[in-house]
Amino acid sequence: MLSSFFSGISGLVANSQAINIAGNNIANVNTVGYKASRATFQDVFYQSIYTSSGSSQVGRGTALSSVDTLFSQGSFESTSEPTDLAIGGEGFFIVRSPDTNQLYYTRAGQFRFDKNGYLTTPSGYILQGRVIDRTTNTPVGVSTDIVISPEPSQPRATSWIGMAVNLQSNCEWKGNIGQLQGTGPITSVAASAGKYPVAGDYTFEVTQNGSSYILTITANRRSPDPNQTTPIETFVYQGEIQEGKSYTNFANSGLDITVGSLSSGTQTMNVEGFIYAYDSSTRNPISTSNYSSSITVYDSLGQAHVVNVYFRKSHEVVTTGNSVWEWMAVLNASDSADNRDTLVGWGELIFNSRGVLVSGGDPVALEFDFSQGALPDQRIELIFGSRSGGGASTQYPIASTTNFQTQDGYPPGVLMNVTVSSEGVISGHYSNGQIIDLYQITLAKFNNPQALYKEGANLYSETIASGPAYTNSPGSGGLGKINPNSLEQSNVDLATEFVKLIVAQRGFQANARIITTTDEVLTELMNIKR
Repeated sequence: MLSSFFSGISGLVANSQAINIAGNNIANVNTVGYKASRATFQDVFYQSIYTSSGSSQVGRGTALSSVDTLFSQGSFESTSEPTDLAIGGEGFFIVRSPDTNQLYYTRAGQFRFDKNGYLTTPSGYILQGRVIDRTTNTPVGVSTDIVISPEPSQPRATSWIGMAVNLQSNCEWKGNIGQLQGTGPITSVAASAGKYPVAGDYTFEVTQNGSSYILTITANRRSPDPNQTTPIETFVYQGEIQEGKSYTNFANSGLDITVGSLSSGTQTMNVEGFIYAYDSSTRNPISTSNYSSSITVYDSLGQAHVVNVYFRKSHEVVTTGNSVWEWMAVLNASDSADNRDTLVGWGELIFNSRGVLVSGGDPVALEFDFSQGALPDQRIELIFGSRSGGGASTQYPIASTTNFQTQDGYPPGVLMNVTVSSEGVISGHYSNGQIIDLYQITLAKFNNPQALYKEGANLYSETIASGPAYTNSPGSGGLGKINPNSLEQSNVDLATEFVKLIVAQRGFQANARIITTTDEVLTELMNIKR
């Protein structure tokens, strides 16, 4: 008879614990990332007795077998904070105690930057992630503290320029015809309308062949770089001339010539093309180019400099119909280390008769000496072809224009804000317009999350029964993805908890009745002796 007392007591204890569990769930209904608990009972203390039908068992009460954590997904609450993070699916954020260096796990994603730039929970635990390599743009190494310094970001020196231009195929010829020198029958030379005589040194040699006079024009094409004295190409034009005649585009030379009194002789002249230095208001890069485009680049200190790229139609190849354009990259005196206009480099772009770039579009390496203490001989590749990032340059009979240009350098920048992607990549947005991937958040999962130890403050710790933490990036290895500007709400269902409270209350009352009933029976038993 006395054993029924203990059965009732076990029921009182078990149901009171169930009330405590439901009460704790209800208390945490607004706790971010909280996971509800559930009480599970089991029967205990069976005693064997003998009956007329044989051996039987009588129970001796109940006990709380386990308190299970329900890891079902909570709903998301949208916020205005980019560092409010929620996990959509399995996984835990990993945080480190700044005092003990121990790792803990949480579903609560209320993270903020502290005074030192560490991304922490409200209690100061530091979020863990992997550093993203600036070169490969991939996470490297092991998980570490996520700390974003408010100091300016490092500058990046420009290493390449991509430029896609359209150059007008029927543009006017840009150049200057020099003065004839020497003795001969040629009285004047001018550029033919709509033609493109090459820039260089010309020799006009007239020879007599019987009663005929033959003019041979030899043009040694000169480089835009005055330091390069060797001709880069030689053209020869030849034909018969007569006294007092004028010849338009003589022998496809692009020159109109006028002949005076016939005689043998040799005359020289130069045709001027590009001028890269500002010698005067009439002799400068702008006046000797058909088109120009400027782009800002950055030196090793992040200082901005302007690179001017000038384009000039040099000549047309009669046999193929191709057009040859010269370009030159110029630094003005204010951007140059020696404080004078500097021709950094030049090259050619060759277009076919359909306006398609067939040569000269591949990267050309140039070395720049910028001013104000930057590293010398900064190598920058200039690209006009399909690898420019905006397609290849073209030559069509429309106005010259820059269709696309870009470069990969930038100055130092101040951190303005951060964003987090669904893959957990934390990116810094800087005042220089750069968006730099800095860290990728690491998530953890367990084979038996039910066995994690609850530390309070929304934290769990690893136990032997839970197994070790398996870590990976969000969205990989069965882990959920990150929802930025969101917080996971508690998964407590108030209706369910209230029903559990009622059931536990009734269970407690019923077990209390067992004790009072047993007490009454024992009282009657004691009254028998009276």
